[in-house]
Amino acid sequence: MKEETCPAIALAVPSLNQGKFLRSCLDSILAQQGVRFKIALMDGGSTDETRKIIAEYSPRLAYWRSRPDNGQAAAINEGIAALGACDYVGWLNSDDILLPDALRKMAKLLADRPQAGAVYAQGLIIDEDGRKQADYPTQVFNKARFAKNCFICQPATLIRKTAWDAVGGLDVEFHMCMDYDLWWRLLAQGTLEYLAEYTACSRDYATTKTRTAQLANVREAQKLLHRHCGQVPANWILEEVVWQWKEKKEKKHGRPNIMEKLALVVEFALVYAKRRSLGERGYLP
Repeated sequence: MKEETCPAIALAVPSLNQGKFLRSCLDSILAQQGVRFKIALMDGGSTDETRKIIAEYSPRLAYWRSRPDNGQAAAINEGIAALGACDYVGWLNSDDILLPDALRKMAKLLADRPQAGAVYAQGLIIDEDGRKQADYPTQVFNKARFAKNCFICQPATLIRKTAWDAVGGLDVEFHMCMDYDLWWRLLAQGTLEYLAEYTACSRDYATTKTRTAQLANVREAQKLLHRHCGQVPANWILEEVVWQWKEKKEKKHGRPNIMEKLALVVEFALVYAKRRSLGERGYLP
């Protein structure tokens, strides 16, 4: 395929003090073939070696900036807007990587299925050193199951630009679940198509935002699910209670006894009943 006829893709790379992983991330994008792509590196004012890496890669970046910003979602929106016209958009967090031929495979599926607002593929979970830990628990799309678990591996996704524009990009209100919220909003613009091929690796390690702010993550998920589905599945409420309980136990540095475990069950039942009652009356945010 001639370069001028290849799909054009805009990719934002949000980053903050991720110099340890940034080269691997950028190299995985630059190695992609069969598509035209532009990269916007959105650094939030890193104090590690990131600026040195930016200088090294700047000839191959369509846009970059390094300064404090308003968070990950705002940075991604800014980066994609800066890259201008294209067919498809996406973002790759600076600690994640694309697998070979990922963009071409996902772009082809979107080209073949014009009803699709986005495509999501299979992903691998890797550790801090890039070693495979597990397959990401991706599955064929089912709305009811999706309400209970965000099974979409974000780095293994690509979005049609017209669908992205129609929903206004990421909602900057969300700092943890901005991708989960986006998938729900994109459903109004078309289908979310599943590609049963591995296209990306999601890095999981002790200091990731997902690991260090579990309670905030769960509460954001509850908020967006109530907004998009009208109710929150019980498993999300149980997770909130569990993480609250774990935070309390960490402060006490003790092991739970049988009475504390029983109290956890009772607390879940009470919280669930209260949330359900409030939801039915339209009081939940």
